[in-house]
Amino acid sequence: MTDQVRPPRTDLAPPPRRIGEDEDDRLAEFGYEQKLDRSVGRVASFAIGFSTISATTAVFTGFGAGYLNAGSPFIWTLFLAIPVFLLWTLIAADVAAKIPLAGYAYQWTSRLNGSSFGWFTGACALFGWVSGMTSLGYVFAGYVGSVFDWRLTQGGQIGIAMAVVSLCVLVNAYRVRLATFINNIGVGLELVVTLGVTLVVAVVAFAVPGNAQPLSSLFSGTSPDAATPYVLAWLAASLGPFFGLVGVEAVADVAEETRDARRVIPRTMFYAFATSCVIEFGMYLVYVLAIKDPTALADSPAPIEEIISQQLGPVFSRVVVAVALTNILVCLLANVLVGTRLLYSLSRDNMMPFSRALRHVDPTRKTPTTAVLTLGVVSLLLLSSALVSQQAFNYFLGIATLAFFTTYVLQTVGLLVATRRGRIPAAEPGTFDLGRARTPLLVVSLVVFAAVETALLFLPAFAGNGFVFAGIVGVAFAWWLLALRRRLRLGLAGPRFAQEHPDAP
Repeated sequence: MTDQVRPPRTDLAPPPRRIGEDEDDRLAEFGYEQKLDRSVGRVASFAIGFSTISATTAVFTGFGAGYLNAGSPFIWTLFLAIPVFLLWTLIAADVAAKIPLAGYAYQWTSRLNGSSFGWFTGACALFGWVSGMTSLGYVFAGYVGSVFDWRLTQGGQIGIAMAVVSLCVLVNAYRVRLATFINNIGVGLELVVTLGVTLVVAVVAFAVPGNAQPLSSLFSGTSPDAATPYVLAWLAASLGPFFGLVGVEAVADVAEETRDARRVIPRTMFYAFATSCVIEFGMYLVYVLAIKDPTALADSPAPIEEIISQQLGPVFSRVVVAVALTNILVCLLANVLVGTRLLYSLSRDNMMPFSRALRHVDPTRKTPTTAVLTLGVVSLLLLSSALVSQQAFNYFLGIATLAFFTTYVLQTVGLLVATRRGRIPAAEPGTFDLGRARTPLLVVSLVVFAAVETALLFLPAFAGNGFVFAGIVGVAFAWWLLALRRRLRLGLAGPRFAQEHPDAP
């Protein structure tokens, strides 16, 4: 650490690196006191990114909808998703190396484009995380019923989902080290057990004549109904693969808990993304070809379990699904972790209702306990909506990807404006930097992200999601118009709030 005393910074750009300066000094120059537990290393950072993406969870949750919408060729939609998310990974790695702060979705745009713009970007991302963790809890509950052969009512499934969401919330509220420890174990199981089982299924299916579909089936599909053109059915089937790669930038949300964040986070983003793409495609390919009785999948609530059962028997299938549940569990655990850091970051800058309570960090556990518990309560309320209206709950499940792509579009627009105005910070030696490729990459990315956003709004399979999402954005706008705008005008919120109000609890 340096002994030189520096005056408070008046600008929002990252300060220049000084020799011998540690991460906590750097955080102070952004205007924040180090309160969280900086204990996340390279392995844990990779595990957070990998489990948030969670190839196994993506395959288990998205396989049925993809196959029933477009047949076996739906697996090629993954090659629509991969270049889209590669673009986003490059962008996120570039900015994360320069602004390594918790709540990246809000912080990046707020510091480069203004607090109001940052608010709407952060609000979209926050609902994306809440919707995602709620969806995962619901999916987890369905597979629990399948493992134990329970005939779950809607209320029963919601009850199990509430219990598992509550468990993940309590683990995160206790300490980040416990959450990352469990997460590391879950990722290890995913890499060893789930992939091992997929390999066994492949060997059994392909070694026995007539046990697998021909390769030609990968190029022959039909629409679910005569009224839907196949190209629209195929595009609708891409939602699973797209949802499966959402969250590649999640490790940026725990930047203030990551050691050597500027170097570690971009690398682990790329490692997690590449590993997830390979695993996800391999699993899709094996399980599509391993289908022996396609008609059985139409009535199955757990298609992957049905395929494994067809190849290896029902007992082995249930054991595999039980192990796979740990993958879904750690994916949910990681979603809670990164989502609460965004809520904490917004509240630290006094951008949220009840910010004083939400920015509280337990001094012993170094965890934003109130933010964690609050996000859990919101998720439980969303789950309870299924008891009132199944259709309303389906809308909440379907708009997680829409919320994230809205965030990507807003951030890309903000970065283009910041680049044009020369506000992107210079890269530090040894960190990832797009350099001259930044502007053309941002332009291409904006076109691509806008195209995906348009599809999520207007494809018939996603009808209705846009109206629900518009209502949520309307609530965010109302809060900005009625309260937040005044706070920002008076200097009572925004990135300078913590620096200018050091005694605020």
